[in-house]
Amino acid sequence: MGLSVPAAFAVIVTAALVSFGLLYTSGESAYSMIHEAGEDYNQMVLRAKTAELALSSYNYTTDGTVIVYDITFNLTNEGATLSPTRWAFIYDGRLDDSAVLISGDEYLLPGGSMAVTVQNIPKVELEVHSLVISTEVGCALKVKWEWVGNRTNGSPRVIGSAWYCPVEG
Repeated sequence: MGLSVPAAFAVIVTAALVSFGLLYTSGESAYSMIHEAGEDYNQMVLRAKTAELALSSYNYTTDGTVIVYDITFNLTNEGATLSPTRWAFIYDGRLDDSAVLISGDEYLLPGGSMAVTVQNIPKVELEVHSLVISTEVGCALKVKWEWVGNRTNGSPRVIGSAWYCPVEG
């Protein structure tokens, strides 16, 4: 005994409807995910364009008998909200944050300020040091400084600081 033609046709039509329903659902899901990815990208670009850190001041601490010093950079957020816990620090070309201490909260709000301290820097006259503070939006603040004077009577001097963001191209 076999299946009748109308029953077989009903099974084929039902399978086709279920397949079409699954295909439509997966297509809609894929479209939705692509649309959300586009929105996320636009938000990321907007955050990168509206974020900006600036070096507002700096100071240092040292003991005259010690051959190292600590320098503290006071940073001001002149743009969108940032998250210092997600930052990376490149000190003298090394991706190493063991010599870098940050103070502040989990978020740095617009207009807010925080301190970043680099510790145990050798007092070598006119040796240029740099710190790149890379933020979670892909932009970075670079600060360059040097020690001016001898070990007992000298101080650090900031050569320059710059905020930069990568350009798409």
